[in-house]
This record gives sequence, C-alpha cells and structure tokens, in this order.
Amino acid sequence: MSDLPPSYRHWQNAARGLLEALLPHMAPGAAGIPIDGPATTNHDAQADRLESFARPLLLAAHWLQSAPHPDDTALRAAIAEWFRAGLLIGSDPTHPQYWGPDANYHQHHVEIGLLCIGLQIARAELWDPLTSAQRDQVAHWLASARGNGIVNNNHYFMGVHILEFLGAEGYGHPTDRKVIDTFLDRLEGMYRGDGWFEDGINQAYDHYNAYAFHFYGLWWARLHGAAQPARAARWNTWAGRFVDDYVHFFAADGAHPAFGRSICYRFNGINVFGLSAAAGTTAQPLGMLRRLCTRNLDYFLSRPITQSQGLLSVGWIDEFRDMAEHYSCGGSPYWAAKGFAPLVLLPEHPFWHEPESPLPAEQGDYVHVMPVPGLTVRSVAGEVEIINAGSQITISHVDFGAAKWSKTAYRTNVDFCIAKPFATATTSDSALTLHLPDGRSFARHSTVAVEMTETHSRYVWNLGVKHGQVNCTVDTVIFWRAGWLLQIHVCTNRQPGTLRLGGYALAASDPKHLTVAGLGEAGPGSTPPATTAHAAWRNDGHGTVLQPLLGFSSADWETRLDDTTPRTHLRAPYHVTPVVDTTSFGSAAGETAIVAALVWTGRDRTAAAPWTVGPQAAGTWSLQHPALGSWNLQHPLLPALS
Repeated sequence: MSDLPPSYRHWQNAARGLLEALLPHMAPGAAGIPIDGPATTNHDAQADRLESFARPLLLAAHWLQSAPHPDDTALRAAIAEWFRAGLLIGSDPTHPQYWGPDANYHQHHVEIGLLCIGLQIARAELWDPLTSAQRDQVAHWLASARGNGIVNNNHYFMGVHILEFLGAEGYGHPTDRKVIDTFLDRLEGMYRGDGWFEDGINQAYDHYNAYAFHFYGLWWARLHGAAQPARAARWNTWAGRFVDDYVHFFAADGAHPAFGRSICYRFNGINVFGLSAAAGTTAQPLGMLRRLCTRNLDYFLSRPITQSQGLLSVGWIDEFRDMAEHYSCGGSPYWAAKGFAPLVLLPEHPFWHEPESPLPAEQGDYVHVMPVPGLTVRSVAGEVEIINAGSQITISHVDFGAAKWSKTAYRTNVDFCIAKPFATATTSDSALTLHLPDGRSFARHSTVAVEMTETHSRYVWNLGVKHGQVNCTVDTVIFWRAGWLLQIHVCTNRQPGTLRLGGYALAASDPKHLTVAGLGEAGPGSTPPATTAHAAWRNDGHGTVLQPLLGFSSADWETRLDDTTPRTHLRAPYHVTPVVDTTSFGSAAGETAIVAALVWTGRDRTAAAPWTVGPQAAGTWSLQHPALGSWNLQHPLLPALS
C-alpha cells in the first residue's frame, strides 16, 4: 500500500528509523542486542540481555503489524526473521544464548509479559510462522513464569498477559484462570477513581498510570476482554476518563513534565491516546490527539537522545546515565516502544484523517485540578506545570530518587536536578529541604493533599526519616498566578536544623549561556541579600527568580558551572538555582517557624519583576505587581508580615 496517509507514514518512518539503527547490532545467532548503557544493579546480566531483546521486539511488533509499504518490504522480512530466530535461541535451554527461566520477583517476568503482548500485536509476523514444535518450545519457556512471586504493583499485569497468552494458544493450566482473576482483582484494588491508579507498593501517582496501568489494561481488554465484558468495559472506561485529565499534561510544543520514575522511557506515555482511540473510549477530538502524540514523539526524536551507537540512550532530552534507577540498563529506554501504539489504528481510521485541532495548552492558560492523585496541572504561556500535593514514594523505594516526587512543582522546558545516592541525597531546586548539623539532608517523600482548588493547593507532610527519629512536620499552601508560585510553609522541627528553599533550576548546555541579571545585585560567586529577589537568565530568554518574603536569613546560588562536580540536572550539564536558608531552629519539644517565598520561571521579563509586598495582615494578603496587577489572597495559613 503506497498511498498511506502522510500522518500515518510519518509514524511508520519514525519507528522504522529506530529499527534501522538497531539492525547493525542484531547479530545472527544472538538472543539480545548489545546496547551500550548502564547495567542494572538489582537484576542480573541475563535480565539485561532479555530486556535488550523484548523491548525492541515491542517496537518491531508495532511497526510490523502496520500497513505494508513497498519501501519497507525487505526490512520487514529481515526484522521479523531476526526476532523469530532470537526467540527460539533464547528459549532453548541447550543454547549458550538461553535466557534462563523466570523466577520469584525476577525481571524476566516483566520482559516475558511484554513479549507475550508483542507476539500478539504482530502475530502474523512473529508467532504464526513458527512450527508447532517451535511454539511448544517457546511456550514451555514462557510457562516458567507460572506461579512466581510478583511485585505488588502494576507488575501483576505481566502475570495476567503471560497466562492469558498461554491459555489462548492451548498451553493453559487448570489453575490459570483463578490466578488471572486474582491478579486483575488486585490491580483493580489499586484504582482510586477518576481514571487514576496508585501504583501498589510504590504508593505513587505519576506517568506509570499511562506507562503501565492503561497500556496493559487496554491491551488486556482488546485481546482477552471478550470473555469478561464487564471487566473489559471498566478498564476501557477508566482509560477514557484518564485521557480527559492526561491531555492537560502536554505543553504546546508537545513536551510533558519530567516527573516520577523511569523518565528515560520518554514518549512511552502517549500510548494511552492511541489505544483509547482504538477502543473508542475517548471523547477527546481525534485530530487533537494525533497532534498531541505527534508533537510529543517529534519533541524527543528531534533531540540528541541517542548514545554512541546511535541507539536510544538512558536520559531525558540527551544522554544522562546518572538519572537511571537501579533497575535500568542499556535496553531500558526502548520501553518508549509503547508510544507507537497509534500504529495499531488502521490507515483509514479517523485518527489519521480528522483535521488537527490545538492542544489545551495551545488554547490559553488553564488550571486543571485532579483531587484523586493530588495533582494540579496548569498551563502558563504554553508550558505545563505539575503542582504536586499528593504523589509520594514509599520509604522502601526512596532509592528510585525522592527528587522525582519531592519537588513542589515540575515544569516543562525547565525540569529538575537529581542527586546520588538517591536514597540519602537531596537537591534544593523547586523544593523545601531540611538540613541537620551532622550533614544529613531530607526531602519530601510522603504527603497528603488536604485542599485543592483552582487557586491553591494545601498539603501536610514531613521532612525526616525513621532512623534516628528525625521529624519536621510541614503544613504547606501553594498559590499560583501567571508564572509565579507563592509558597507558605509552617514547619514544626523537633531537632536543631535549617531549612533551605530553592527556586527553579535553570539549565544550559554551555555555562556561558547562563547569566545573572538585574533583580538582585549578586550572582553565582557572591551572596545576594536574604530579602531581595535574585534571578538568572539563559540565552534563549528563559529565567528563574526567587523572591524571599519571610523567615530566611541568607541567600545563595546552587550551581554547576564547570566539570569539577558531577552533573545533576536532567536537561543539560550546567545549571544555576537560587536558594534561601533559615537560621537553625528546632527543639525536642518542637519549635515552629513559618517561611514564605515567591518563585517564578518563564520568558516574560516584565512578568519576572518582583512583587511589592508591604505589611500584610494574617489571613489576608494583597500583593502588587507592575505588570500583573493586584494579587489578593485569603487563607488561614497566610502569616502576618511586618
């Protein structure tokens, strides 16, 4: 078929380009692709090797099942043949390239579940050509997943898809149906409403709702839901409701905020739009969804996201291996393959033909409140910001990196800093952190949203840790106006320590692109006054401003402007962050301090001017701005200002 819609062909060619880059590394007789990258630290080499096969197979499956085109014929045959051969090699216990069986809580379980989905997506190319004996061999290996322990989160879906596939192909076991239903019930027990799932033991609300819950749920409904129509209808409906929220997470240029774990999966999360369109469960305009998906895909593919082999790298908009979780390896970024889900829509589907319509972020500023996950998404001049009042990470998983959930806000085209070791290190940008005299520091990992409106969020949380009973209780309210956030933190500290509050970290590929201008008299290398707004600017016009209001005794900059220290910013190697600090306070009985500050990021220098903040009465504030006018606020947490 040579007359495919241009929009459809664009997606096919994007997938083909990623596969062509892999092809030189797909050696004959191998059951894995030697993708250069970090090795996992909590899995083994066998798991990493299977991951380097299974995730690219999912990419291949989306492309192979798409409508044929004469230009692709030879490559399609070569790709399909290599993956079929690798599947037989890796599942053969007598072959040196054998992957080994699954085991309790092994990463193989995740990759085997992914393989089962891929084999069904491109069944005609990857499964049907196998002989009966070859299928028996593969199925015998797949069945090593039966009965194994599974992490109590979205991973239950792997067990579901493995057993469903085995049963559909005649390799079922009498106990399988009970196990499948038990796992599905457990997954449904993680549903919290409005399309949102809390990710089991991880206790988080983040992009895994799209990465995993709705991807696997929609595929289960599509492939196996006919036997349980009521359950399938639930998963389809939940996905449609989630899409109504999720379209607000994407900026006018297609970017979405880096937030939560597995950020190196990049455009993975857009899968839910294509799959919900295929299921007919979204009421969102299909032309808008195509525009959103294409912009997000192109946003990443137009950036230097490959490593030295020309393959997808661990990183965000470039290669940055230090951001990887302990479960990530060289093959991990190919879970972005899920993002090619729109290719399951036939070329004649309205998704490919409806006129494009603008994304919500292109239509103007908005505030979209989501009480279930405790997240507020707002659009500011085409960028998108997540204000996080409700998503956390359990203490048993802080080694994923608390910074991925502990920030006050996450903004597209700004992003944030990480610090290692993940479990004990903190970063100050867009966060309030506690610092003890012994050198330890603490960021947020637990939180409960208590108020969420169109104008503000309030949440209660704690800075500390169970070891040594470090405890600083915090009651926070965040207000927003244009590019500004007003933060009020009421902190009761039960041991001596100081608080540090940081503005947005502004990053650049060259330190010469970062300059300090005007609002405060000092920049990196000097100390600005603790009561003066201080700002930094990037050569593209983007800026960061921090204006302290109450409770701070000193101000400074956290920077990386050379290569003498490790990179920490997701976006680029160099950065500058404005920060302010309190004096030491706290006692065993608890001592309360209130801190307040305004932070800003954006491109409009007139909007970046500091606010005039005169004496304010407790509970009622009126701030003045030369460009934005009056900002009148009422809230019981607002302190008196002298």
